[in-house]
Amino acid sequence: MTLRPGEVYWAFSDKRRPVVVVSREELNRGDYVVVLPLTSAQLALRRSLPNCVAIPGRTYGLKDCVAQAEMISILFHSDLVELANGPVATLSGETMREIVRAIGFVMQAECEPA
Repeated sequence: MTLRPGEVYWAFSDKRRPVVVVSREELNRGDYVVVLPLTSAQLALRRSLPNCVAIPGRTYGLKDCVAQAEMISILFHSDLVELANGPVATLSGETMREIVRAIGFVMQAECEPA
């Protein structure tokens, strides 16, 4: 199964949590995938931070949450729960562009997605 940027899966890292795939599709064919964790903790504060991107839960069948660009991580495909069932959500292109910009903010780089 090929994982695509913007797909949201449940994963086990420190605990079970949703993650969004941010690595490009051709890189996801190996054993690893680059992800950002999603969290609903301290939502009111994090929504306003440039390193976080608000994810409206109702739109995607999740709780309202943010993608945390400063927490970019690499996971094994085996860390993704129920991978064979496919993603639990797929974020919009505009939301993914916001995520790329947030990653750029974390790295002090001007990142503008294609």
